[in-house]
Parts: sequence; structure tokens; C-alpha cells
Amino acid sequence: MNKYIKLATLGIGISLMSSCSLLEVDKILEPNNPTVESIESNATANQISQLGIGLQSTARNGIAAFYETSGSIGREIIRSASTDNRYFSEILGTVDIDPAGIFYGWYGSYNATRRRAELFIRSADNTNSITAAQKAGVRGFAKTIQAYAMLNCLNMLQSSGIRTSFTDLSAPGDLLKPGKFSDYAGGLAYCKTLIDEGNTALGQAGASFAFPMTAGWAGFNTPANFARFNRAIAARIAMYQKDWAGMNTALNQSFLNLSGPLSTGPVFTFSTTAGDLTNPLFQNRNTDGAPWVVQVRVVPEAEAGDTRIAAKMSRRNNPRASGNIAASEFEVFMYPSNTSPISIIRNEELVLMYAEAQLQTNNLVNAENALNIIRTSAGLRAYAGAKTAAALTDELLKQRRYSLFFEGHRWFDMRRYNRLGDLPKDLANHRVFAEMPRPQSEVDWDVRNP
Repeated sequence: MNKYIKLATLGIGISLMSSCSLLEVDKILEPNNPTVESIESNATANQISQLGIGLQSTARNGIAAFYETSGSIGREIIRSASTDNRYFSEILGTVDIDPAGIFYGWYGSYNATRRRAELFIRSADNTNSITAAQKAGVRGFAKTIQAYAMLNCLNMLQSSGIRTSFTDLSAPGDLLKPGKFSDYAGGLAYCKTLIDEGNTALGQAGASFAFPMTAGWAGFNTPANFARFNRAIAARIAMYQKDWAGMNTALNQSFLNLSGPLSTGPVFTFSTTAGDLTNPLFQNRNTDGAPWVVQVRVVPEAEAGDTRIAAKMSRRNNPRASGNIAASEFEVFMYPSNTSPISIIRNEELVLMYAEAQLQTNNLVNAENALNIIRTSAGLRAYAGAKTAAALTDELLKQRRYSLFFEGHRWFDMRRYNRLGDLPKDLANHRVFAEMPRPQSEVDWDVRNP
């Protein structure tokens, strides 16, 4: 998928774009790659289609940095880089994280996705080439993608928050006047507003989108069934808000299926086609460059016979040491090839969220039954522990640890249950950070523009 529009925008990782002007909009001269000016007013149906494909493409950006950084702090993996020890020193807490350092690829990518979605909505609203229902479809799709991206960004920063108000792209001089940062609760409220506005728009969007949906959205490629994905993300947001009733409601409107395949759900797709991306999380077995190795306690703490270990990890021919950290015998191997898809959210996570919502509303039998769906799918016997809320919470976090391994959940799970102190430390002088610091470029901007 080609990227059609390049915007340099404040608040989306300025430090990542130091080679270009913050006000510059690239003039793309090819007729198939329209400029911003050509689509802001009466874009053609073909341009709307291109923008839809482009947003699906950019929504994939940032996922490797997001999983790598959260997975490192959450003690799932270590990036065992042979030439840069910051991956197993700084990020694991030997020193403070540098807010102007290398661990912010997710920040620029997710904020750029939010801005591109905004431009997509503007282009659809300001054209006569598509119907009112199709415009609603653009809003529903774009706002859902915004909510997905900004929730990921917010969870990385937690109390540092995210910017939740932005100026009009077309207002002269206002591009460099974004709103201030929210707190965590305000950021979650912003994500909820986006996802709910998206859902309302999808209900007004008719039978089909005005743009093609890529193969990864099979089963979720019309406004009606894409709304089930929207509700899955709404459930995830409600989980972080600890809105258990709202979480249950959203799950009931999603594609949750307690008796269906756990793999069901949309995926990001990749290819070797010119202009497209390959899977950024694929790695060859036994690589010596900078492999993602599994933190040494992950495998030993799994139950015997858990099939998720073999499905997600591979034993290295030679254990890999990272600086002074004990050598890991296992590395990540979740994607067989560089064109393997990456799950966005799947039924397995929804079943786990259902178990949590039931647990938090004191429906312990329902919670246990849902956890047993996960256990038996992983080759384990039914749960035989205590039937208390505390014991089932332990079981929930354990099953999330292995079902959602290296998918951007473990760090946040342990944080929201106040268990960061339970995460292992590879060295005595390591710390488990609660959040990433706000990027230095954003701090500097607010100092200069109070």
C-alpha cells in the first residue's frame, strides 16, 4: 500500500522528523498521488478510495516499536542488540529512559495515523463525489482507527497523557497550536469519545464503504461488521477505564464468541510487493544481529504442556546473552515469514476480557468457564485452583500473559492491577518503569508555547 500524503505535524514525534520543515507539506506531482490541497476540497471518488487504502496502510506503522518497548518493560522480551546496549540497559531500568532517545517510534507513528485519519474525514466531508452514507462510513472507519492508535499511545505514556484537542488543518497559522496534554483519565475519555462517535457513524453508513478494504479485514469489511471490531476496541477502552458494565455491553456487541475459533479477528497484512511493507516483527531463527529473545522466566513459569510456548517461541541453538543479563535459551518466533499477518484484536482476547468483566462483577462461575476455554485451547486441564476472586485474578493475568504474549498487554496488565513489583528484574540494579516519559520534543514545544 502506498502512502499518499506526508504531513509534518506538531505533536506527532517532531524529533523523528528533524530533516524536514514542521510546516512543509510534500508536493506529490504524480497524478495517482494527490497533494493535500487537491483532496481537501471536492476530492474525487478515486482519491477517497486511495485515502482509505492509505489509512489502512499507515495504521500498521508503529506496531513493532510499540510491542518491543512495552514488551521489554513488561519483561516479556529483550532486544538483544549486539551494537546498542540501551535495549537491555536503559529500557530495563539501569538508568532513566532518555525522553529524546530511541524508544519513541510508536509515538510518531500513532499520532501520524490519527492526523491522517483526520484528513481522510475532512476530505470526505468536503466532497460531492460520495453519498452522505459513504461519508458516514469514512467517519466511522477513521475514528475507529484513531481510537485504536491513540489508546496504544496513551497506555505507553499513562500519566503523561496525550494531546486530545487539535487545530483545524486548514486554518492558517493554527497548525502549530495543538491543545495541551490530558491526564490519563482524560485521554481514556477522548478515546471513548472517538470510538463511540465512530460506532454511531458506522450505523449511518449503509451497506458498504466508499473505499476498498484490504484482505486483512475479511469478515469486517462492511460498516455493519466493522462495527463489531469497533465494539471490540470499545471494550478494551472500557477495561482500562474499569467500566465493567460498559465493557460487558461492548463485548456483547463485538465479535465475541465463547464457542467460536479464538483466532477470529482482523489482521494487518504484509507483502513483498513494491511500495508495501513486510512484517516488521518477523525474525529468522537463531539470528545473531539483534534478536528478540524471551525473558528467562517466561518459559519456566508456564504450565507443562502449554502449546502457546511452541507457537510463539523457539529454542535457540545457542543461548543468547544480553550484556550482563543471563542468557536466554528462547527467542520470539510468532510469525513464520516476513509476509505473515499480525493480529489486531482477536476472539481470544475478547474471551479473556469477558472473563475479566465477569470476575469484576462477581460472576465467578462465568469467569472460570471463560478461562477454561482459554486453558483447554492451550492444551491445559481445566482450572483446579481456588474459586475466589483473588485466585481467579491470578489465573486471568497468567492466561493473558501467555495468550497475548508480545502483543502490547503484559506491562499494562500488571500496572492496572498494581503488580509492577511482581515483574522480574534481570539485574539487581534494574527498575520496572510505570510509564514512558513524555517525548522531549513535546516538552520543549510547550515550554516555548505556553
